[in-house]
Amino acid sequence: MPATTLNIRIDPELKEQVDQVARSLGLSSSAAFNIFARQFVAYRGFPFPVVAPVPTEADFSRQMDAVFDRMRAGHSQEHNPIEEPR
Repeated sequence: MPATTLNIRIDPELKEQVDQVARSLGLSSSAAFNIFARQFVAYRGFPFPVVAPVPTEADFSRQMDAVFDRMRAGHSQEHNPIEEPR
């Protein structure tokens, strides 16, 4: 079967991880992407759920601490509510 070339931009660290996992499965990264492409077509979309990761409690706490630190450092603005509370 004739082949065509697909050029994509990918983070260098991610590419290295893809290469390592593909090699561990006895595949080239090109073969791995071909498998993905065939599954993408067969499923008419992603062959796995694509969802936003839910932060762990520790991640959420770190995020809130960072927001609070920025607020205490004066990087916040006061806003008026759109409607008065009832």
